[in-house]
Amino acid sequence: MKTIAYFDATHDLPEEIIMAAGFLPYKILGDVHTSNEPADRYLQAFFCPAARSFLTEAMARSGDWEGIILAQGCNATNRHFDIWKRHVTTPFLHWFNGPSRDDALAHRFMKTEIWRLINALERKFCAGITDEKIASAIRESNVLKRRLQSLSALRGTKDIPNREYFEALVRSMQLPKADAIEEVNAAIARAEQRGPFPSNKRKALLTGSDVTYGEFMDLIDEAGFRIVRDDISEGERYYATLIPEEGEPVDALARYYLTIPKPATKVGIRKRIDYLEQALVQSGLDTVISQNIKFCEAFAYDSVLVNNELKAKGHRVLHVEREFTPGPDNQLMNRLEAFSEML
Repeated sequence: MKTIAYFDATHDLPEEIIMAAGFLPYKILGDVHTSNEPADRYLQAFFCPAARSFLTEAMARSGDWEGIILAQGCNATNRHFDIWKRHVTTPFLHWFNGPSRDDALAHRFMKTEIWRLINALERKFCAGITDEKIASAIRESNVLKRRLQSLSALRGTKDIPNREYFEALVRSMQLPKADAIEEVNAAIARAEQRGPFPSNKRKALLTGSDVTYGEFMDLIDEAGFRIVRDDISEGERYYATLIPEEGEPVDALARYYLTIPKPATKVGIRKRIDYLEQALVQSGLDTVISQNIKFCEAFAYDSVLVNNELKAKGHRVLHVEREFTPGPDNQLMNRLEAFSEML
């Protein structure tokens, strides 16, 4: 199956439209193991290292894809779209300008953007994107989301390493949905056969910048924490709610993308705090690991208000800034271990 890659910092890109056009949606996550030197020719060193990694991957792999779609994210990623236009060789490059709000006006705006994407794909690839094809893609996405919800629910009761859950999420965003469903079903079967939640691990909620590499999840595990809830894109934001299957499909997609958990890049910090508080209460958690990647200013600023309010409600919160590296981070490990000892 031919692929259309997309870069989406907030889970705002309706991949179901790519599926309805007959392509495999592939989420660009960069590669922490590859030097950012290609992107560093065009972006300053103090620019978000994850965003530089996304550009590096796009420059290296664009020949494998039929096109690339960039969705509205944070200020940093939004502003380097012009660099992609100039330096990434691809026959199709589209900007998807998702709304920052979630009111009635935002719903209308989201529908307009979805139709603009549909029209662009139809013009470029002669793809007939019908309501029936979109509805079929929605149903397939919902099957995957339900299975991911089932896998996630096991995190609090079974011995599931942080990285194992994380990699299942990543593959769900990069494989054909039928293959992803099969892999998640296998992961659920394995998890159900595992022993109970380890007595030497502490349950925690993870929030903050998106996590794009498994080594960071390993580090949290090694420090003695198991992540059993989260609100990141490569996590619960991807499957927390289902896409409505009734009504006109484009309208259903617009409604769905306005109801998912909010990142720091969206208006309405109150809703983000409420979601985190609800997740903590539902899961009986009182421990939060808040993190932002270096130079991720949106989550760095947001963390002050979010974490102070969670602390005021009696939750124990650690906030850390991390480097973009797969190698050992002894300072971060020391802070996590010290936090664990304080609990």
